[in-house]
Amino acid sequence: MQAFILAAGMGRRIAEISDGLPKSMIKFGDETILHYQIRNCLECGINEFTIVLGYRFDFIKEHVLEILKPSQVNFVKNDIFDHTNTLYSLWLAKDFFKESFIYFNADVIFHPQLLKKITTENGRSELLLETKKCGEEEVKMIIDTENTILQIGKKLPVDECAGEFVGIGKFDKSVLKTFKNKLNLGVEQGQENNYFEYAVDLMAQEEKLHAVSTEDLPCIEIDFPEDLRKAKEEVFPSIK
Repeated sequence: MQAFILAAGMGRRIAEISDGLPKSMIKFGDETILHYQIRNCLECGINEFTIVLGYRFDFIKEHVLEILKPSQVNFVKNDIFDHTNTLYSLWLAKDFFKESFIYFNADVIFHPQLLKKITTENGRSELLLETKKCGEEEVKMIIDTENTILQIGKKLPVDECAGEFVGIGKFDKSVLKTFKNKLNLGVEQGQENNYFEYAVDLMAQEEKLHAVSTEDLPCIEIDFPEDLRKAKEEVFPSIK
């Protein structure tokens, strides 16, 4: 199993309190989010990584190589990170789709047990779902009674959604051909500045994707200053 981490962005929405530091490089305790994600993967037996970088490419690449050997990681550069989004970043990395992989947005802090929930090679594609009432901003999921994902995205009817996709998922090798096709379609349609969930939503119409509840295990994706404050004051202390 591989891990794909998307860490190309500038983190504009928290720039007022991050002093221009990429979100993946924000520290919790003694380590950055990026090192935290990599370390937890290594502890689950995941030793091969593909990491998409853009903003401050060399700085973050050097940081990654403090914890990984060059033979363990493929670096993909998004040269137009300032006006593209995660769909385009993952599209750039699609040639490294060779086996089942864990997907991370590089701004997620999570309880280690959540990763263990989805690292089993069971033939299923599984996305972590925090069951809650969402607003307009969150990436949401509509699921059926068997936890099959029917739709995923931001622009879904709030009252029909089961909760928020927290930015971590597993994509089984059986869906990778379809996934590549949907990423290609997104780029062909001019969706480079859209989220990768655009392609996942298209894929959900053809492949079975499963929502896996985070239950009571803490997890947060850091998009806004209030998210960072909550992560520092509530979520990370509860993980520790």
